[in-house]
Amino acid sequence: MVTLADLGRAIHDLTSIQPTFELGHEQPGERVCPRCPRRMSTCKILVGLDGQIERPRPELDCCAEHGLWFDDAELAEVFEKVAGKGFGGGVGRKVGDLSKGSLVSSGGWSAMFKGRSGGWGGW
Repeated sequence: MVTLADLGRAIHDLTSIQPTFELGHEQPGERVCPRCPRRMSTCKILVGLDGQIERPRPELDCCAEHGLWFDDAELAEVFEKVAGKGFGGGVGRKVGDLSKGSLVSSGGWSAMFKGRSGGWGGW
């Protein structure tokens, strides 16, 4: 489960823009929330970024109390839709600053292990 607040922080980290959200096309769903006994609804999410509305494709399951449920690659589809907006990668982020989660800009996980023998066991 992902709350809208957590999704907002992740999109802000990706774009440096504070997003707004609207859930639309809500209909009763089949899935039960993994955190409570209520049946979730299905919905589409609209993401507002600097006055533009992005409409990711996936139909999501949502619990009014606990947030959104993303199947398979649905979260990636939302991120793909907003990627490239704003400044990308957050404001003031330095390459290689792992405390802010910039593994992609620092060359990814493989860059962390470059030159180390033994992979995970080489620590």
